[in-house]
Formats: sequence, C-alpha cells, structure tokens
Amino acid sequence: MKKKGIVALLAAGAVMLLSACGGGFTTEDAQNYVQSALDAGYKADFDEYVKQTNSTKEEAETMYQQNIDNVLSGVGIQDAGVSEELVEQYRTLAGDLLALANYEVTGAEESENGFAVEVTYEPFTGYENLDADLETVLTDIASSMTEMPTDEEINQIVFEEVLKLVQQMIENPAYGEAETFTIHVDKGSDNVYSINEDDLLNLDLAMYAG
Repeated sequence: MKKKGIVALLAAGAVMLLSACGGGFTTEDAQNYVQSALDAGYKADFDEYVKQTNSTKEEAETMYQQNIDNVLSGVGIQDAGVSEELVEQYRTLAGDLLALANYEVTGAEESENGFAVEVTYEPFTGYENLDADLETVLTDIASSMTEMPTDEEINQIVFEEVLKLVQQMIENPAYGEAETFTIHVDKGSDNVYSINEDDLLNLDLAMYAG
C-alpha cells in the first residue's frame, strides 16, 4: 500500500475476499452477501458474513484486523519513530473511522458474469479542511519552539495533532449528499461467487472523499 499521509486512512477498504457459496444464487443472495461483507469490513459485525460465506468468525476478525494494519502501514506511523502508545491510539482511530461508513445495499440485478449490486452511500466529508487545520496548528507550535526538534520528535508532534483533529471529526461526523455505487459479485469457474475487490476499494475511496 503506498504511503499517502493521512489520506491513506481513507483507503483501508472492506476487502473481505472469502467467497459466498455457489449454487442457486439469487439477486437477494447477492444483496445480502454485499451487505454482510460491508458490515464485516466497516462495522466489525461478522455474524451475517460468517453465514453468507461459510467462514469462521475468527477468520473474519483476522481479516478485519488486517484492514486495521493496512491503515497503520498506509500512514507510515509504525516507521515514524513515535511512541507505542500513539501507535495504539491510531489503531483505535482506524476502527472508529471505518465505523463512520454510511451505506446501504438498495438493489441488485443480474449481470453478464453474476450480479450488479447497488449501494447507496453518504460520503464522509470531515477531511475537507484537515490540511488547512493541521497547517494552522503546526504553525502555532513551531512559533513557540526554541530548539530544533529531531525528526522523531517532529513526527510525534504531527501525528499527535492529526489524531486530535480526526478525533474531533469522528465526534461530529459530516456527510455529503447520498450517491449510488455499483459493486459486482462475479461468478468464478468453480461456481463460487466473490465480490470484486477493485469495486470495494473504489467504494471506500468514494465514501471517504476528501
């Protein structure tokens, strides 16, 4: 995952790649499958996903934690020389951000290779002023410094201030107008249906635009 600063927090994704069972798969099944995968990836709600995919709760939880790890890797905090306490605070933050996802599966129809499932979502807009707010805070901090900090100290300060700003966004989340997105559930050669990974990632980016 490329490091993109705080923007990478938006791209953790609900990449739950276990597949729903094949057989007499219907449009309703496709909708339930996508809804359960999104709920597992964003809300850590695994019960329906486990039923849909014949996976175990432990497997689903492991994949969810991998998503959290991807967030931390994406922002580069684990290589920034900051405190372990701050890293763990970001781990909690990542879960809180994922839980902000506002979506609902609203329909499905058959497609050439499976099903096209419609998701209605409201994009989270809290990041729109993040860069400007962070610049203001860091400028104030820099103006009061009497010594040049080390790179590690700078990273600690920056990540701490980003944490505070994003926590404020989480406490008072803001969303844009509802939009729709299509996720494809494709049938494989083994008669097993799976959600298109690129669709999940693109939906994630759309839901956390900023």
